[in-house]
Amino acid sequence: MNEAISLVTRFEEAVNRQAVAEAAGMAAEDVAITGPRGTAHGVDVLRRWVADSGIRLTSRRLFVRLPHLVAEQTARWHDPGTGALGDATTVATLFTVRDSKIAGIARYDSGLAAALLAAGLAEIDEVVVPGPPRAV
Repeated sequence: MNEAISLVTRFEEAVNRQAVAEAAGMAAEDVAITGPRGTAHGVDVLRRWVADSGIRLTSRRLFVRLPHLVAEQTARWHDPGTGALGDATTVATLFTVRDSKIAGIARYDSGLAAALLAAGLAEIDEVVVPGPPRAV
């Protein structure tokens, strides 16, 4: 379980830095990425998303029962026109881990309850991740 938590934490940090190769190296070749516009597959899709999304994520809570991890996160996006960082919003992301790689990433803008339900997790599955909060 600790390895999976570390993987997701390192992935979030790579996304925040737009470290495309680093984030892609943590994902399965056939990674499924689900968001408001539907689902796409493949590490090339992930590379484009990391490079272009401008998202900054900070996990506030983490729920784990492998192969699933759900992170309740504060998300902010850079405006592509101005470069300004937008207002924070709360999202939940369901990560699926397979063979020490991220095999699925599904964003739930509707909130934590929906992501936990999709993952088959509950409040009892929350884990405390030591360390200071990370800046967005």
